[in-house]
Amino acid sequence: MRVVCAWCGAVLSEGEGAVSHGICRECEVLFERAYLRGLAERRRQPRRVRVTLRAGAPLPGFEREGAPAGGPVCAAGATSAAGR
Repeated sequence: MRVVCAWCGAVLSEGEGAVSHGICRECEVLFERAYLRGLAERRRQPRRVRVTLRAGAPLPGFEREGAPAGGPVCAAGATSAAGR
């Protein structure tokens, strides 16, 4: 069986018959560095805060003083379909 690098196509081992794929040492190092760099970048980004909404509560940004009973109002003044 012949084994070639799936990333760069370098022949890793010669053989007869079917071809299999692996990863050469150079591509392995490049992939690992890119992976670790990506992890470091993710750690630097602030985490998103999860918001748990209660059933029937208006979505953040859709509450408005004086909204008609039964439904929130959008910033443009239109009521939601649920409030009609």
